[in-house]
Amino acid sequence: MTRLLFERLCRALAFAALLTALWSSLRAGAGAEQTPRRVSLSLPDSIVADTSARGVGVLRPLLADAAPDTTVLTLELVPSSTMRAAWGAMAAAGIPVQWVDRTGAAGLAASVSRSAVPGAALTVRASANTSGALVLRDAGGVLDSVPRAEPSLSWQLAGASPPLVVQQGKSTARVALPDSAGAKRVLVIAQPGWEGKFVVAALEEAGWLVDGRLRVSPSGSVTLGAPARLDLERYAAVVVLDSMSVDAGALQAFVARGGGLVFGGDALQISALAALRPARPTLVRGAIAGALLSDDPRAGLEAWELAVAPGAVVLQEDRSEHGHREPALVARRAGRGRVVAMPYRETWRWRMQGTNNGAAEHRRWWQGALAAAIPSAEQPRADTTAMQRALPGGAAPYADLVARLGRALPADSARVTASAVTDDGRGAASDIPRILSAPVLLLLTLLVLLAEWSSRRLRGLR
Repeated sequence: MTRLLFERLCRALAFAALLTALWSSLRAGAGAEQTPRRVSLSLPDSIVADTSARGVGVLRPLLADAAPDTTVLTLELVPSSTMRAAWGAMAAAGIPVQWVDRTGAAGLAASVSRSAVPGAALTVRASANTSGALVLRDAGGVLDSVPRAEPSLSWQLAGASPPLVVQQGKSTARVALPDSAGAKRVLVIAQPGWEGKFVVAALEEAGWLVDGRLRVSPSGSVTLGAPARLDLERYAAVVVLDSMSVDAGALQAFVARGGGLVFGGDALQISALAALRPARPTLVRGAIAGALLSDDPRAGLEAWELAVAPGAVVLQEDRSEHGHREPALVARRAGRGRVVAMPYRETWRWRMQGTNNGAAEHRRWWQGALAAAIPSAEQPRADTTAMQRALPGGAAPYADLVARLGRALPADSARVTASAVTDDGRGAASDIPRILSAPVLLLLTLLVLLAEWSSRRLRGLR
């Protein structure tokens, strides 16, 4: 092999090595872009559980350069609402966030409601996917503890000091208490008579503040209390007991805005309110003699037979002497409010001519009818946006975390093997042999060019 041929081969080999190095660099860069790195974080429990902005402030610099990458959080406990909101905002902003579940927490959820009647008890419900002990507590301490809980439990509380907390192991659900309905009033519209008098008495005995408008003529009325313009700030519901003329437009607007309306007996015949009533009266069903003193006192009341309107729901039924069931309490929604109808024309007879328990049963019946017309008071929410209201929140913290970040990764997903990342933590094109990597090829180019230059110098050329 002559020196000239050797030099030409060296130049060709150097040119080929440079082209291969360029290809290798482009391939490695494409592989790094296709496989972004995963930034794994394990934060102290004090930061994860922090409810102030301090935890978010600590988290921000850790994620300053992680925007194009996936952040993997290893969690030993369920984060606070503040941290869940921060991570949810990151995910919504396009910063991929995943998490590894090492909390040992259960899917615990709690709710609290209060029937919209004065002095109503709090109904607390809890649901859990494990059978561990459930503890119910408020600001004053532990209220109850159930050693082995069923999938769902409920409590009736006369009162509690907020906040109300249900705890199972590492899981904690926190709910706010709903307001009582006792501040609002009920407006009763009726003719002067026994029915109006004793319905008002039953409601007042149940704890309601009652205003009344007793119509003595189409243009005249006697007032009870201080009746005012129908306003949801003042009135929770209206009870109409007869077919005397009413302001149908005002009642329709009241119900549409969220108020309750109860039709009693002959009030179902008011044609101006036909669009609101949940049932239409057909025939009068006579009272059964002596039934007021029996175990079925409502059978002793004269009543309308009802044709239930489409979309209405029968809440209670009466046994009929004809062998079928008769609607006793029917409800439907109208706008944001609820309308309830009952067929009885003179319920006062139940109170005055029934058994010794007749007065209490009459009071409970009207209390139940009124409660069916008024939405139950729900716990207040601090969240204001539609997105926040759609999330479970503190009442189901584990579900809230899943709703914001998605399901947890398997426990071993936080481990990134060395073969999957390069020295700088970014993924590499694993199918390129090391001998064809850019640094090796550049070194080969330099050695070949040095050999070619040395050969030319030995021949006396530059």
